[in-house]
Amino acid sequence: MRLALMIGASALLCAAAAQAETIPVAGIYAAGTDAPSRARSIAIAGFAGRGGERLAFAIDTALRGAVIEGRPWFDLTFAEPPRGSTYTYDRDADPAAYRGGADAVMRGIAEVEWRDTDSGTKEVEECVTKDDRGTCTAKKKVNVPCRARNVTLRPELRLVSREGELLYAKGDVVTTSRRFCKDEEVTPSVDSMVEELARGFASAVRRDLAPEFRDEDIRVLESRDGMSKPDQAAFRTALRLTKTDVSEACAAFGDLRANNPGSVTILFNIGLCLERLGALEEATQLYDEALAISPRKAEPREGLARIASRLRAETQRQLQESALSR
Repeated sequence: MRLALMIGASALLCAAAAQAETIPVAGIYAAGTDAPSRARSIAIAGFAGRGGERLAFAIDTALRGAVIEGRPWFDLTFAEPPRGSTYTYDRDADPAAYRGGADAVMRGIAEVEWRDTDSGTKEVEECVTKDDRGTCTAKKKVNVPCRARNVTLRPELRLVSREGELLYAKGDVVTTSRRFCKDEEVTPSVDSMVEELARGFASAVRRDLAPEFRDEDIRVLESRDGMSKPDQAAFRTALRLTKTDVSEACAAFGDLRANNPGSVTILFNIGLCLERLGALEEATQLYDEALAISPRKAEPREGLARIASRLRAETQRQLQESALSR
């Protein structure tokens, strides 16, 4: 009985967490760097190294997925890779890409290293006796040796404008490992592991280069400290309304402000409502007021960070528009 009660209580807690009162906030958030937004079109050129081609395709796929309000953030093409054994980031190495009209050329290199190492043993059952029909009649447990396949990708890339300006550079060392044992028929594919690492690096490049649209449910604050009993009742009603009518919930939070001017909960929740509507300046003011009362409160700080990112994304959009008008 006690175990059943514990399971029931756990289920209720999980349900409560899943049904937490939230306000939906949608917006376009900034890329990690600004300069690449000055390039409307990018030619993906020579990527050297064993993992170079895989990395080039992964980045192309990731950047083609950067679509903001129905429009691709970049126009992408593949340029003919530079010839010869000397790898260079000089713009003259890829004149064809610039002649094709690209605002910038991306080149890179991706070296691959891999090795297998001992990884202990695994216990398996092994047949020791079979009958006349080949059916196993007796088994025993044995330990088979295992290995770990460790793959390292060292990607580097540069994005250079047609004027020769370095717009973006990124490098990393990323690794993955797969364990396999002697009883298994298939060993891990190095190429598939390289592909996995390349996709992860390409996703990071996409976040650096292009803004992204996010539609999030941000949890409201629920503390009723300092509120009168009538206001606490009205606040509970407002919380319930977040599940059915967000506009009415926001209006109810607004009605509570006059009686609770120093409530961080009310200030933050109204700020969240304004952020939802795109009234970013007014939301900023309310988050600032909440922080003036409670400087360590995380939620208003997170709200200010979201707003800062949305404003920066607008600046990046203006950079792209300037690039289009050139």
